[in-house]
Amino acid sequence: MNNYYSQKLSSSKLQKCYEIASSRVKKFLQAEIEFVLNFINPEDKILELGCGYGRVLQSFLGKAKRVVGIDTSVDSLEHARMFLGNKYPYELFQMNAINLDFENEEFDIVVCIQNGISAFHEDKKEILREAVRVTRSGGKVLFSSYSTNFWEERLQWFQAQANTDFSVR
Repeated sequence: MNNYYSQKLSSSKLQKCYEIASSRVKKFLQAEIEFVLNFINPEDKILELGCGYGRVLQSFLGKAKRVVGIDTSVDSLEHARMFLGNKYPYELFQMNAINLDFENEEFDIVVCIQNGISAFHEDKKEILREAVRVTRSGGKVLFSSYSTNFWEERLQWFQAQANTDFSVR
């Protein structure tokens, strides 16, 4: 399981996982992003934990003063730079979510949505503790979990991912 992310879900492979999602899965995922967007103000500093190739992060670009993403995968971060382009400023760092190299209360919003925390092979309490530590007083820490209304589609999507060859061609 420790190598699953690097073998199946990093970089362009992760992007392909989202491309094969059903329209209903995509609708649920977009609803999570829309929920977060409701909290963003132009002067906010936002941190996304486990940003992958930047799929969620792209929705924040141009809507906040500072947009930062972290991920442990160098390949994903390199792919994110290509995926996000240079139209809007953003920062990407290779970093572990349980040991964030940011000041206390540095961000207005910390985001970890769309299975993010489930994908981390770290102590979930430590991830939450670090997220709260780097969020300013009165800021928002937004994590998500899947609704039971979504679970059947999510399982089908997992099965489709398991049955898909994500080899780069």
